[in-house]
Amino acid sequence: MKKILIQANNLDTVVDSFMYIYLHKGCTKRELADYCGFSMRQVDYYTNACKYLGLINQDWTPTELAEDIFKNSQAEVNERIYEIVINDELMGSIYHYIQNNPDKEPKQYAIDLVKKEYPGYSEAVYQRRSDNIVKWCNRIISYMSKK
Repeated sequence: MKKILIQANNLDTVVDSFMYIYLHKGCTKRELADYCGFSMRQVDYYTNACKYLGLINQDWTPTELAEDIFKNSQAEVNERIYEIVINDELMGSIYHYIQNNPDKEPKQYAIDLVKKEYPGYSEAVYQRRSDNIVKWCNRIISYMSKK
């Protein structure tokens, strides 16, 4: 089964959502929405991103990967999730493109890859989803440059 194409635009909020779900096992959508300060619709965006990254199961229980992340070091959660993004075939390609081509706009490259991997969406969807992936990659690049 193909992964759900991400809709969450803020990687930090994905991490926060994951940590909240992990630390508050059995929490509801309403509790997560209240904690993160977003709408019920956005809950699906962020939990689907967690599912895409392999952090939570359909029922919001933590995956083995999630257990491993917390078992090793809660302080390294961000870095472990960034590693997952970089190692993802689609997002990793975009990440490496941005890293290797700092003077080029990555948007069209991202759109072309997303179209290839996820045919059948509207141009507006490709624009938004590609923009989200670029934002995630830029967030990681920003983090790495400060390290």
